[in-house]
Amino acid sequence: MSSPQNFGVWKPIAENIEFNALESNSNAVMAVAETVRTTLGPKGLDKLLIDQSMNRHVSNDGVTILLSLRAIHPVARMIVEIAERQEQKVGDGTTTAVILAAEMIKEGKRLIRELAVHPTKVVEGIESGIKHSCELLKKSAIKINLDAPELDQIVKTSLSSKLDGRVLHTLVVNALRTVGKDAIYNGLYDFDKAVQVIRRVDIEDKIFNGIVLERKRIDPELPSKVENSKILILRLDLKPVKESWIKENSKYQDILTMEKDRLEKSKKIVDTIVETGANTLFIASPEVDQIVEDLFVSKGLFAVHISNEEIEYLSRYTGAKPVRTLDDLKNKDILGVSEKIYEDEDNGIIYLENGRGKKIITVLISGSTKETSLERWRSTIDGINAAEAALNYGIVPGGGAAELHIIEKIKKLKLSGLEQVGLEVVTSALESIMRQILTNAGFNGLEKVMNAKASPDGYGVDIDSGEIVNMVSKGVLDPVLVKTMALEASGEMAKSVLRIDKNLAADDLNPQALADSKR
Repeated sequence: MSSPQNFGVWKPIAENIEFNALESNSNAVMAVAETVRTTLGPKGLDKLLIDQSMNRHVSNDGVTILLSLRAIHPVARMIVEIAERQEQKVGDGTTTAVILAAEMIKEGKRLIRELAVHPTKVVEGIESGIKHSCELLKKSAIKINLDAPELDQIVKTSLSSKLDGRVLHTLVVNALRTVGKDAIYNGLYDFDKAVQVIRRVDIEDKIFNGIVLERKRIDPELPSKVENSKILILRLDLKPVKESWIKENSKYQDILTMEKDRLEKSKKIVDTIVETGANTLFIASPEVDQIVEDLFVSKGLFAVHISNEEIEYLSRYTGAKPVRTLDDLKNKDILGVSEKIYEDEDNGIIYLENGRGKKIITVLISGSTKETSLERWRSTIDGINAAEAALNYGIVPGGGAAELHIIEKIKKLKLSGLEQVGLEVVTSALESIMRQILTNAGFNGLEKVMNAKASPDGYGVDIDSGEIVNMVSKGVLDPVLVKTMALEASGEMAKSVLRIDKNLAADDLNPQALADSKR
């Protein structure tokens, strides 16, 4: 007879206490939002992050700050996950998503508590408002190409609040224009496949037309430079006889036999490799037999270990096809080509130039310390992601102007009953972006937003002068994809929080406890 199955019994988190889930959850979201709110915009402030080992890092990158938080409240953890997903999908707009979510939850809570609007009606209003807002933003988007001056402005806007943003702006734009249309896959720009970004503390910022590997040769006696290299990417096992097998065998004759077998198999592997005409080997195998390595040295082959993540770049750039078995070495067209491969021994990096395959460039980012190089590396990635989104889906006026000028159009939506009230949640959130940017710039955000509302579409507030200006002419632009994804992510978060009427925690209890709980 089987043992009784355990069931999870859910209990209120605060037992025997009057517990308001909406209040608790909204407070958790506000606490997270307050952490990153002041980082938004070109004049946003930085945060000093200190880990348990007292390592210090200064950043104003939203997702970096959020991921460093040790959030305990389940809703606080949810909003961190939403921001992380925003970063993964578009690489920018995480702070915007959090602020939008916080504003929607604050306004939604007001409607539910003060006006007694049912949460379902609020949520339905949010759904309609978000959908219509995204449609309006997409319709207003302006398409650009790689040579357009607007691309410079997009990258500049993205990096305006970052460490060394002006220096990195030029580097990013030059890198994107260098790789050009070779970054197009399936009709869209995909710079992840065409641009590598590497951070070092010992090399100046530069763009290299080719691939850079943070690697060294597997043996210092191997050639440090190869002209007209014929490349093999090896994923096959280069340790044909494991040393543990030999050590486990106590019979001397068996050991000699296994050693002989090891030598013969190693020679066969190396001879088969040499027969392909390869003179450069990129090895993704976890181990290389010492005999195999010695034979590589005797044959004068250039060999280096690589990670699985580097295989795709190398294969795309050189045209080499990864080899998994010895039989694969007999196939045609497995070799890749690079005109020149050489190692910078002082810095421990390897350069590949003029590959036969797709064009790839590498951006090397420096920094006076590991922390600054990491922050500059993240900023560079943000700039590239912003440019990719802009090229693929178009741009809209930045600085919160695009969101501000669709508010009146959203209010004209005709929804049934109390759902119309739910639209106020979305319009309040749309207004909050410009207000927060201006507040962070030292202005009275509410006053300036009121002035901007009366201006034509596309106009916003110059954060230096406080004047109402045409944001497109001023060069303050954002990718529409960042806007729509932030709205969708924040709306999803707000709807989830506003629909929760009780927080429960699960205990792994037996069926008897479950029965008792029902009495």
